[in-house]
Amino acid sequence: MPLGWACQMAGHEVRVAAMPTMTPAILESGLAAAPVGPAGGPAEAFEKAGIDPRPQARKKTGDDAGAGGGQQDTLGPWPQDWPARPELLTDAQRQAVSRIGLFASVIAESQIDDLVALIRDWKPDLIVHDGTQFAAPVAAALTGVPTARYLLGTPGMLRVDTAYSAEPVPEYVRLFEKYGLEPRTEPTVWIDPCPQSIQYPYPAGAEVLPMRFVPYNGAAVLPDWLREPPGRPRVCVTWGFTEAELTGSGMLTVFRQTLDALQGLDVEPVIVVNPKLRELLGELPDTVRTAMSVPLNLVLPTCAAAVHHGGAGTTMTASALGVPQLAITTPPHYALPGFRMARTGAGRHLHAEEIPAGGAGIELIRSEVAALLTAPEHRAAAGRLRDEAAARLSPAEVVSALERLVARSVEAQAGPGAARSERTSSCAS
Repeated sequence: MPLGWACQMAGHEVRVAAMPTMTPAILESGLAAAPVGPAGGPAEAFEKAGIDPRPQARKKTGDDAGAGGGQQDTLGPWPQDWPARPELLTDAQRQAVSRIGLFASVIAESQIDDLVALIRDWKPDLIVHDGTQFAAPVAAALTGVPTARYLLGTPGMLRVDTAYSAEPVPEYVRLFEKYGLEPRTEPTVWIDPCPQSIQYPYPAGAEVLPMRFVPYNGAAVLPDWLREPPGRPRVCVTWGFTEAELTGSGMLTVFRQTLDALQGLDVEPVIVVNPKLRELLGELPDTVRTAMSVPLNLVLPTCAAAVHHGGAGTTMTASALGVPQLAITTPPHYALPGFRMARTGAGRHLHAEEIPAGGAGIELIRSEVAALLTAPEHRAAAGRLRDEAAARLSPAEVVSALERLVARSVEAQAGPGAARSERTSSCAS
């Protein structure tokens, strides 16, 4: 959204092409929506394809499960930094990564025809798409429009199209073969808001625009209590609703353990959740302040620490604001943002499977949060990560670079001396 705003402020036209289920969120941002794909969104696409997108890992039960054991991944220990050394993955682990490409391909197939029609009708000069949006590179190959692959601020999502192997995943290849095209796995340019100290290396020769991460967490009215300085250190606890849906009651148990852990510290707990997740949590301690649907970037500047599920948006928002954080993640192949953040010293990281059930788990979480609050090295490292993020190109500077890219593309297609358009339009997909 911040990049879309920057494009419009520079005088360009922007259309956000996404599933119809995303239209309200797009309109809330002030950008123009162009729905592509089935009315029921990804759920309809998966149902039509006969695919269940929920995690397939077996579940441990009983005393060995622990607090996070209800959704524990049983694919064996994942190698640390596996995106940099994918050869260390087992066949089962590689298959788990490949499923992301399968899901993205199913969604793409349901969107391609609508997206191609939009591009041919509106004639954008550039397509900006995220790394799991496979309809965009197919549509670009059909229409000859250059592409910018926008990464979501997370490490380890560079190569979803290949599952970190030498060849694209079969479903990705079939998307291109349907239209008689050779598969494309490289965009014209990459846009990456993830700080270099967290990100993994790019493919050799890749052109990368390192953009500053500007938090966008939706619109809201600023609550009165956020204008007042907290009487005690404020600790934010937030979990994604999608994570709770996919991983079930185990992650909700960890959420409740976290709230119980904070009761033993001299802090003000604040949970930032949407109404659906709040309903799943049930009764909460009276000392917990609830901020439902309040943008995270409004709450975190007042906080001394954050505890969350390790999602890319949450990890990057806390990083951009210099807030020490504890990421509690599951399953392992989605744990990379929290793991890489903790490697910088800006926070700490736990796998959910490491957290024992009951009081032992509460004590573990309490000790991790206490370390964030009392160890000065965490706050210092969080400040360094914030400064590193702020030193990257602003969205406005990225727009200027994209203008030059489009100009080169126009010249390459039309030949030297061709007239240039005064206007650039971009389709964000």
